[in-house]
Order: sequence, then C-alpha cells, then structure tokens
Amino acid sequence: MSSSSFNAEEHKNMLRSYFNGQGFQRWASIYGDDKLSTVRNTVRQGHAVMMDRAFDWLQQLGLPKGATVLDAGCGTGLFSIRLAKAGYKVKSVDIASQMVEKAKADATKEGVAGNIEFEVNTIESVKGSFDAVVCFDVLIHYPAEGFRQAFANLSSLTKGSVIFTYAPYNNILAFQHWIGGYFPKKERRTTIQMIRDEEMQKAIVENGMRVKNSEKISFGFYHTMLMNTSRK
Repeated sequence: MSSSSFNAEEHKNMLRSYFNGQGFQRWASIYGDDKLSTVRNTVRQGHAVMMDRAFDWLQQLGLPKGATVLDAGCGTGLFSIRLAKAGYKVKSVDIASQMVEKAKADATKEGVAGNIEFEVNTIESVKGSFDAVVCFDVLIHYPAEGFRQAFANLSSLTKGSVIFTYAPYNNILAFQHWIGGYFPKKERRTTIQMIRDEEMQKAIVENGMRVKNSEKISFGFYHTMLMNTSRK
C-alpha cells in the first residue's frame, strides 16, 4: 500500500472546481484577446511560443492528413483548432465543462468543429487510440505521483508520441513558490508542481517511452519544459 498523501479524487475535484470557476475566467482571458496586465501578457506570449514549437514538432512527425490527435487538457481549444485547421482529426478533452464549451464555440466560429470530438473528462480517464497525444500546461498541476498516473494513461493512448509540458524542479523557483513570490498575489493560478529529473525519467522509462526533443520555454512569468517523447 502506498504511503503517499496524494489523493487522486480530491486532486481532480480541486482542478475541476478551479477551472470551472476562477481559473476559467483567468485563462479564457489569457488565451483570448482581452487586454492583460504585464504579468499575464508575458504568460500569453510564452504560451504562444510554446504552442508554435510544439506544432513544429508535431508536423515533423510526418503524420498523414487525417491522423488522429488527442488534445488532453484542451482548455479553450487554441491548439485543437490549430490542429483541425491543419487537417488532423482531433479529440479535445478537458476536466472543466466550461473550457470544453468555450472550445466548442470557438471551433464552430472557426469552421472546424466537424473535425473535433469534444469530451469532458480527466486526462487520467480518457480512452482511445491516437496517432499522437498532446498535453500542454496541465501536468504542471500534478505532484509526482499524480504526474506518473496521468502520464501512464496518456502514453498508453498514443501510437507514437506524447508532446507535453511540465515544470522541472528548480531550487530557486521552489523557494519562490514557498514564499509566495513567484506570481504576485493577484496573478496566481493553481500551485505549480515541480517534478524532479529522476521522477520524470522514471515515468518515461516505465511507460516504454524515450525523449526525442526537449526545450525550456521561458518568457517573462511563463516558464515550462516542453517535451517530445516517443515509443522506443
């Protein structure tokens, strides 16, 4: 029996509540075109840089037109819509129903809703088989044990690659998180969970994956590690 204090159901309920409430308002603004504070604007810009690089990596996989891609934790659907416009068949999943409804509405406006299947679900519970899986700025909310559980499911769903972001452990950032100094109080989101290198490598190896590409994305208050893992 695990001695970990991680409670998967409690964690999912916390994320669902946050992203159907305050988190939806904050992130819909950041992902949209609302006027933002300096802090949030750097997050928007950093997120855009990350998505551009992730899209480049996905294109480099050489998947055929009509290939299936799971966007796990799709948020308001920015990447899902981009994938659909590029000719992929997309399944967009998010734990928050408000996020999924926003993604669906925006996809309809962009004329690509027919290429996207929408589902309210968790990244630990979603099912299916896909040519590739993407998961951006979601696993940063999972502590090590939760991360391993979520990554295990995502890696089981792909025929090839899982492209995702996570927050690598850093002593300075850990201290800043501890003192509450990483984000100004009015700008905070849910707590960022940093993953140590050895924990990341364990999750990758035990699921039969290998690291193909990795790149740190830092832009103002946006900091993440973008990873491309594929089957050995």
